[in-house]
Amino acid sequence: MYSVIILAAGKGTRLNLGYNKVFYEIHQKSILEYSVEYFLKDSSFSEVIIVTTEKDQSHVKELLKGKDVKITLGGITRQESVYNGLKKVNNKFVMIHDGARPFIDKNDIEKLKLTVKENPCVLGKKLKDSIAKVSFGKLKNYVNRDNYMLLLTPQAFTTDKIMKAYELSLVNENSYSDDASLYMQELQEDVIILEGNENNIKLTTELDIKILEALL
Repeated sequence: MYSVIILAAGKGTRLNLGYNKVFYEIHQKSILEYSVEYFLKDSSFSEVIIVTTEKDQSHVKELLKGKDVKITLGGITRQESVYNGLKKVNNKFVMIHDGARPFIDKNDIEKLKLTVKENPCVLGKKLKDSIAKVSFGKLKNYVNRDNYMLLLTPQAFTTDKIMKAYELSLVNENSYSDDASLYMQELQEDVIILEGNENNIKLTTELDIKILEALL
């Protein structure tokens, strides 16, 4: 069986909503509900853990009233929030997902389930545009985009290993922007990347809203 941690402790300041962006509604349903309902419908997931802020906790509880979820408080950083969520996990395998990514592809989840039994794994998508290094507003050199991918969530791990990695990051006082980089650096182990659905976008800008309205 699997657990999933859904991170819903962000602010979404770039959207200027005045409230947590996971509460933004598309077709009369919040962004957070799309993610939660997907994992609740998948019988492989016996735990759905929502990490939120103290300010938003009551709203999350009301929004998900009657649904079989656990709700816990996050920290100041994403890293702290994930660690708080990991403390609630009881299954061998765990996936960590951004609550602001409501478009979840079943094939992606099945690939993660299969791969994580042997290796930690993440989703990624190929770059379409040319990539260049810049300095003081000038192009310096181009890099081969085939050697790079954009990372997505969920990211999947064995619970004991990702917990060990997080505990080491606390001891070493290291900060990371995502779970795979933390895992790789603290445990010195490889993470497998799987090509994911390119529609798995994170709600960040007004353009993302328009895209998600068309997809969901």
